[in-house]
Amino acid sequence: MQSRLLRPAGLASQRTAVAFRPAIPHVVPTIASRRVAPIVSAAAVEETSTPAVEPGLVKGGIARQTFQRGSPHKVRRILDVIRGRSYEEALMLAEFMPYKACETILKVLMSAGANAKNNQGALKSKLVVAECYADGGPQLKRARPRAQGRSGKILKPTFHLTIRVEERD
Repeated sequence: MQSRLLRPAGLASQRTAVAFRPAIPHVVPTIASRRVAPIVSAAAVEETSTPAVEPGLVKGGIARQTFQRGSPHKVRRILDVIRGRSYEEALMLAEFMPYKACETILKVLMSAGANAKNNQGALKSKLVVAECYADGGPQLKRARPRAQGRSGKILKPTFHLTIRVEERD
């Protein structure tokens, strides 16, 4: 370290580094409303503490599945049914609807609920599907032999699924 930084602390002759310790027992910085790792060790935080949520922010969780094989059109017809419903009702609907895409939606929905419970301390019984959408991903291009030596184009679509749940009374 530079000696000019160590002079005010009276450590210029020792050439040792000065560690900064915050006065608060634990500091959790937030960047764009996302939590990052605490600055100090986890030992400084009590075992019984719950994650702090800033006033005005809604408790909730989000989960994403990207590059999933399947048509986004077929996924959207299921998402239109579960959007705005309670978490438990959406789980039941996704479990018993007769579509292949329901398996992926069910896994992402369960992950969003678990994220809300573990990261924000939300109650699963109060969760509501606030937002869910399927965006189109890249299409896998394949060729199929056709008549007279030509090839036909086969497009295998993919989608990106996002589900956000939040706690409501």
